[in-house]
Formats: sequence, C-alpha cells, structure tokens
Amino acid sequence: MLTLRALLPHTRIAGGVRRFLELGNRFADRGHQFAVFKPDVAPPPWFPTRFWFRPLDTVLAHPYDVTMCGDTGLLHLLGRAPTKLRVLVALGDRYAEKYRAYLQEHPDTLVIGNSSAWTEYLPGVTGLAVPGGINLEQFCPGERRPGPYTVTVVGTVGKKREAVPVVLEAFRRLGWKDARLRIVGGETGRLPWWRFRTRSRVELVDGQDQAALVGFYRDSDVFVTMERTAGWSNPACEAMACGIPVICTRHGTGDFADASTARVVPDDDVDALVLALRDVRANPEEARARAGAGLRRIGAFEWGRVADGLLRVFEECLARAGGPLLGHRT
Repeated sequence: MLTLRALLPHTRIAGGVRRFLELGNRFADRGHQFAVFKPDVAPPPWFPTRFWFRPLDTVLAHPYDVTMCGDTGLLHLLGRAPTKLRVLVALGDRYAEKYRAYLQEHPDTLVIGNSSAWTEYLPGVTGLAVPGGINLEQFCPGERRPGPYTVTVVGTVGKKREAVPVVLEAFRRLGWKDARLRIVGGETGRLPWWRFRTRSRVELVDGQDQAALVGFYRDSDVFVTMERTAGWSNPACEAMACGIPVICTRHGTGDFADASTARVVPDDDVDALVLALRDVRANPEEARARAGAGLRRIGAFEWGRVADGLLRVFEECLARAGGPLLGHRT
C-alpha cells in the first residue's frame, strides 16, 4: 500500500483538478491511501470522491510516499513537502517557464506529462508521458434528444486560450438558420453584438452539472474546440467518448485526434473551421466513421489505465529509493 497525495489550489471544475480527483478515486479503489491537500477540506459538490481532503497548511506536517502537484502556485510546497517521491505533473505549455524554474531548484523531482506533447514545451527535461484520461462510465454514447442540428463548444467566451469567439465567427459565416451553436460553460462573458440578431441560434448553458454535460455532448451533431493551448483537452476527449464527431486544434489532442478520428484544424483559422463544419454536415456517414474510430481509440485513455500506469512508475521509483513509508495514515 502506498500513501499518495496531490496539492491543489481548489476543487472547482477544471481539467487539471479533475485529473487528480479521478486518479484519487482509482488509487483508493486499488487499496492505496490518497488525500488532496487544499485550502479548505470541503469535498467538491460536482464530483463524488472516495478519499480524504486535508488542509493545505498541514502539508509540511505529514510525510507521504508520493506527493504530486501541477499548480505553479503550489510548487514551493512540493519542494518542501516531506515525501519520498516528488512528482511534477506537467499540465500544459503555458506553465513551462515556472516548471523549468522549479526543476532547476529541485532536479530530483519526477516529471510526468499528461500528454505526449509535454516534451515540446520542456525540451531537455527528463521525464515520462502518461497521457489521459477519460471516465468511460460517465462519458459514453447515448440517445440523442430531438432538436435542431447542433454545434457544441465547451468554454468561456472571455478566456483567450479557449478561443470560443473563433467558433462564434465561423458559425456566423455559415449562416445556418436551421442550426444552433451551444456554448457550454460557466461564466459566459459578453457575446458579440450580432448575438442579438441570431436569437435562439446561439444558446448559452451552464456546464457545472456533470450529468447535464453528458447530455449536451450526446445532443450534438458535431463538437468543436479551438483551444490555443492545452495539456490534455478534456472537452475533446469527452465528446469523442460520447461518439460525437470532433473538430479540434492540435493542442491537448495529439494523443487521440488525427485524420482518422477527427478534423484537426490550425489555430485561429476561421476559414478552415468553416470548411470543416460544412464538410461534417454535408458528409454525415464519413463523420460518423471518424467518430466511431475516435470512440474506439479513446478507450485506451480510461482513468483506470492511467492510474495503473502511474502506480507502476511510482513503485519502481520508490523501490530504487528504498521502499514506501509505513505506519502513517491519511
């Protein structure tokens, strides 16, 4: 049995947060002790958990076998935490400079990338890629409810890296009066002025309810993400697991999206996105074939497989370091 923990700034809905919550459940299911250390100890209302939460200000008082962190604001605690194995989980290129600065001070830290692309933004750093993941019990194909042709994007209009306005512009250019664009997110920010002319064609919905989120994917005819930066694109992965045709950029999707499983378009290229959307709608059989291939591929990134891969790595590292800590509890 190993004792493992993750350091998190919060447990609100976010891809990097979800990663540790999903892994924590899998670690606990396999008989290991896992805890999340965060500023408060309340469990997240949006995600059922099967492990402990501990106050972040007690990190230095408790030794663990493995301590994991990907948040740049908490790396100072990762560097000081009493632990046999420090693990930096590289979550995306936008954190590269701070990751590199931390590793210069703590070269004994194990680096785990959440996608195969991590070496592109941390060249020369030694580490491993453990891509993933997806909860296939939650995100899976299901019945589509009646409704108009639907293009879905998950994100917030005001977040530059999510590039939702690029999708809005492509939808405007298409002029599909019999279709809707559904934007699934939390705080929506301002929409362009032409939103008021489209009336029901652009729909804003809250993405907090995870059961509803699955329904939004299933009710889609095509899912789009034009992310400008991402470590692992949870929305693209989730849509693919629901059997929906996907259009995406290369950011966070390189492990599962290619010409056989999705339409991959360049960053900020509205013209390319318009062409891809037209093609998906005009050739539904071809789109369904790609979606089927994507559904088959995405199974390789199920969270249980990710957890098992990480545990093998941790056990090998601890064996070389002298074995796990024993006799303390989470």
